[in-house]
Amino acid sequence: MSTKGNRDFRPLIHFTPPSMWMNDPNGMVYINGVYHLFYQHYPYDTVWGPMYWGHAVSRDLLNWEHLPIALHPDELGDIFSGSCAYDRENTSGYGTTENPPIIAIYTNHDNNTGLEQQSIAYSTDGGKHFEKSYLNPVIPNPGVSDFRDPKVFWNPVKNCWSLVLAAYDRVQFYASKDMKCWEKTGEFGCSENLASGVFECPDLFCVHVDGKMLWVLLVSMTTTVEDGKSRTQYFVGEFDGETFVCTNPAEEPLWVDFGFDNYAGVTFQNYDEPLFIGWAQNWGYAAFVPTNEFCGQMTLGRKLALKRVGDNYRLCGKPEGIQEYRSNAYPIESGNRITTETFGLRIRGNGDARLYLKNALGQSLLLEIEDGSIAVDRSMAGKRDFHDQFMTQRYSRAETKRLVTGGYEIELIFDISVLEVFADGGLEMCTMLMYPDVPYDKVEWQGDLQVAFYKIG
Repeated sequence: MSTKGNRDFRPLIHFTPPSMWMNDPNGMVYINGVYHLFYQHYPYDTVWGPMYWGHAVSRDLLNWEHLPIALHPDELGDIFSGSCAYDRENTSGYGTTENPPIIAIYTNHDNNTGLEQQSIAYSTDGGKHFEKSYLNPVIPNPGVSDFRDPKVFWNPVKNCWSLVLAAYDRVQFYASKDMKCWEKTGEFGCSENLASGVFECPDLFCVHVDGKMLWVLLVSMTTTVEDGKSRTQYFVGEFDGETFVCTNPAEEPLWVDFGFDNYAGVTFQNYDEPLFIGWAQNWGYAAFVPTNEFCGQMTLGRKLALKRVGDNYRLCGKPEGIQEYRSNAYPIESGNRITTETFGLRIRGNGDARLYLKNALGQSLLLEIEDGSIAVDRSMAGKRDFHDQFMTQRYSRAETKRLVTGGYEIELIFDISVLEVFADGGLEMCTMLMYPDVPYDKVEWQGDLQVAFYKIG
């Protein structure tokens, strides 16, 4: 179970469950100014167990109201990951046009047989209560393992609902007029993906860029064969209404985040642009982090876009919900003391530089920029002995190439035990956990940097 920490490591602005275990974000949907976040939840222990859907709502992505559990295990199995759709035209017939239903589509996982199938449930009271369909499963297992995590979206090409789901080493696409009867339309993966591993938690969304519409496919991978890490890969291409084709070749895998603690992220349905939240954790050591009565947190919301880099496009992101705090940033000098555990730094610079967050015990978190690369090093950042993997050199330093040259701008957000970094307009994003024994209270740097500080919360 999650180990006992020597202080409260619960983040202030990153979503956490009231208690017990949490992993993948599920069913994220935006309705009438309210963000609904469902999530994988085991309400009886701080380790993974039979899965339920927890539920919370927010109007600003920072402050959340916890609601009762939305979906419980049933005769078909546990309630694994999935998604929700706001059926505003009542295509499902489960509501009315005056009171559109929310449709949840999720994976039932039978713990005895391992059989995974897709089922639906509906809510006509804004997601407070769900009724499961007597038609379940609406997508029976076709005879494959690891058949899960449906992400539903409106298909503007065929004017119907579509979904993408994981099927071992590929994703499959299905289409429906009513979300009850689904037919397979295509698949993508295996030969196209540049990193090998089992696919999970896919998402497909469109992005308008340079006067055209491109599509981005996300696939999370529990353990990549190449480096053994839990990561989320993405592809850029075209969707013809039936299947996805990658048109944005890359010589190596494209990762959403170069840190170690961002997994299973997907976007909100019914939002006017891609808005992403991921599970800010790593399967390797998730059950052992020193957070006492709860285990698991989400990333901040990130608005995603595409930017042209050379001849191709790359995904970029920026944190959402902190704009008001960011506007109050003020310049600081190296060595400045800080008196809050949740804050942001806006960093501008040229050339090699190192920036440290330090505490009174000599523990320090390092952000390093040099030779066209950016790195986050947590090897001296705080408590590490709760798990052998967390202590290794491989999981101490995360590094990636910068996709642009010259001067840089970096947004660093630190929240008690969670760090998020957005560099070069969000072309390089990083999420890392660390557990300083006492709060960081000083910012220092070496190099040509201009740093502005702002308090959050």
